[in-house]
Amino acid sequence: MAHELDRNAQTGKAAMFSVRLTPWHHEGVVLNEAPDFEAALKLAGVDYVVAMRPAFVPDGAGGYMEVPGSFATIREDRNLPLSIVGNGYRPLQNRDAFEVLVPLLDKGLATLETGGTLREGADAWMMVKFAVDDPVVKEVFANEVVPFGLISNNHTCGRRAQVQLTPVRVVCANTLGMAHAGATHDNAVMVRHVGNARIKVVEAAERMFAGIVDRYRTVAEQYRLMKETRFTVDQFTETVLNTLAPLPKVEEGDSGRAMHNAETKRAALTEKWRKGAGHTGDESAWEAYNGAVEEIDHDGEIYKVKGSRVLALVNGRLGSEKEAVLESVIKECRRMQTQ
Repeated sequence: MAHELDRNAQTGKAAMFSVRLTPWHHEGVVLNEAPDFEAALKLAGVDYVVAMRPAFVPDGAGGYMEVPGSFATIREDRNLPLSIVGNGYRPLQNRDAFEVLVPLLDKGLATLETGGTLREGADAWMMVKFAVDDPVVKEVFANEVVPFGLISNNHTCGRRAQVQLTPVRVVCANTLGMAHAGATHDNAVMVRHVGNARIKVVEAAERMFAGIVDRYRTVAEQYRLMKETRFTVDQFTETVLNTLAPLPKVEEGDSGRAMHNAETKRAALTEKWRKGAGHTGDESAWEAYNGAVEEIDHDGEIYKVKGSRVLALVNGRLGSEKEAVLESVIKECRRMQTQ
């Protein structure tokens, strides 16, 4: 199956859970409320132990000989080999990896959102949704922005354990791959499977997840500033159109295609500023930015990309363009605020 979910012997279903939302593959267990940590381990099918055993190969005489420095990672509850690893590899148990989320759960700073097991146990993940209850954040975002904290663990030599902030809601192998593809030095820490792996995961979680509400408050304050600021046509042109669709220099013999493409983009962006989804027509800086994001996110004809559009939005050219227009709009709003 494309989702690559394991089967959970305890539930009789795919080894994953999802809170409130049904995944695209309609597998696993959908819960009305977030589970506690122990229940999540069982529903996600991640409560197994991985051990290392010496690796053997045929010796050519009907027997087997040990391969020096090579070991198999074994899922002990099934006696199932998962991979061949080197002498320096040390298994990071799923419980140890995911237990770093418990303090967040106990303090009410986050709730478990999804979790699961892939490829017969070679990969496992647990994801939390942060309880962003700050009044400014709730006022500005409502339910529009949902930050997730992701911890993924791997029991082969092919991938490290990873602690990450991601907008991708992981429910399968495909979405886990999308989340990993969006990893950067700013939003993810990868941990090698060595003797101090558990300590490194704890440190990574503290680095990634500490102050998440403060960070979202900063973003919310930016968005509120944009909502309170009105743009003239000239300001919209300078901050949005000239950032996302600058007019090219027309040279003699030019076919005009570049100019036509730029003017097409500028017309679409202007239309979204004035008549974008949910817009009131107040010509605010917020509607200028929100309209630009709507056009970038959803218009595959004007904003074409090679390969995955999702990855381009999360960690590629389209994501960079959204960051650039946000920076430009906020800069102008702050300039007006100081006048």
